[in-house]
Amino acid sequence: MAKFASITALFFATLVLFACLETPTMVEAKLCERSSGTWSGVCGNNNACKNQCINLEGARHGSCNYRFPYHRCICYFPC
Repeated sequence: MAKFASITALFFATLVLFACLETPTMVEAKLCERSSGTWSGVCGNNNACKNQCINLEGARHGSCNYRFPYHRCICYFPC
């Protein structure tokens, strides 16, 4: 009976060890960029662009980026 208890304890200790060693991995979704459909004119305010992309277009992120011939509001969506 003592042998069974020690084997059981060793088994659970091994399970706990494996559970501690396994780190959760987070797969980051790739983001695709697209010019904002609701922004008009030259983009000079990153925060306003970001808020507009998130709130009006449902994007994850937004920023002012240079696209020829001027800075545009670019929204980033999951691909």
